Amino acid sequence: MKKWLLCFFVFLLFITYTTAQVRFGLKAGLNSSNLYGDDAGSSDSKLGFIGGCFLQYQSNKNFALQPELSYSMKGAKTQVGYVNFTLAYDYIEFPLLFKFILPIDNNPKIISSFFAGPFIALNAKSKIITNVAGITNEFLIEKTATAEYGVQFGGSIGLNIGKNEFGLDIRYVLGLSTIDKSINSYDIRNSVLNFNVYFVFENR
Repeated sequence: MKKWLLCFFVFLLFITYTTAQVRFGLKAGLNSSNLYGDDAGSSDSKLGFIGGCFLQYQSNKNFALQPELSYSMKGAKTQVGYVNFTLAYDYIEFPLLFKFILPIDNNPKIISSFFAGPFIALNAKSKIITNVAGITNEFLIEKTATAEYGVQFGGSIGLNIGKNEFGLDIRYVLGLSTIDKSINSYDIRNSVLNFNVYFVFENR
């Protein structure tokens, strides 16, 4: 995992100093997350914040690489009797997206794209929040994997504002590794439907 992260940051440094085709962007949005897997059981989706930054390296008019860095809140909700449980897992997430750009011929100001790629996420915080009759308590989840990996895929629509770009992207984030590290190694994975607004700055 450390080697993967080192390669990721070397890649960021490389594309930052290559050509003027690199642009910087910010994003923020909403996660609708849940848990799946053989041992996940039944649960309801949980809403959470996601926000971060990215670089966009566009090698030609139809293809770009987009490494990202995000803080992402995942998890799920469930109810047992009169007790409401919120399982909250926060991550520092590193996606590397391969982006296919599809300009709209009759309106050059609008840009659509599709993207997909792998991600690795480092666990920043894990806790259970209980609520009984309006009384809330929080407990740390000790047996959480330090990292997870998976894939992301989705699409975006953007509007050129001068040489900047403002837009919306929708993506599905599928965890492929269990988030449990107990002795039983339960099969529990994250699943997230993610909505973002983003802004890409002109590279001056």
